Amino acid sequence: MPVVLDQALADPLPSVSATQLVASMQKVGRTVDAHGAVLITKHDQPAFVLMSVERYRELQRAAEPDLGALGGEFDALLARMQQQGGALAGAFAMAPEAIGAAAVKAAKPRRKAA
Repeated sequence: MPVVLDQALADPLPSVSATQLVASMQKVGRTVDAHGAVLITKHDQPAFVLMSVERYRELQRAAEPDLGALGGEFDALLARMQQQGGALAGAFAMAPEAIGAAAVKAAKPRRKAA
C-alpha cells in the first residue's frame, strides 16, 4: 500500500532513491549529517525518512507529554473550581433526595413566557 507523505514534510528534505542509498551509504550519511534527515524514495514515491539519532531523540522528546505543564494546568483548573466553592460545596453537601429533585427540575422542559 503506497504511503502518502505530507508534502510539507517532503519538500525541505533531500531525496534519495533506495537504490542510491544502497550504492552510496557514506554519501547519504553525510547528507543526513548536513540536513538532519533524508527522504528515501521507492519508485519515485516517498518511502522512508533516514534521520540522525539526535533528530530522532528530539522527535521522541517532543512527543512526550510535559508532566510539569500538565500538572500546572491541573492545579489551575482545581483552583478555578475551588473559587466557585459555595456552589460546589453546596452541591456536594445536598442530600440524595435534594439532588434527585434538582435533576428532575433541570430535566423538565421550560415553558416559554407568553
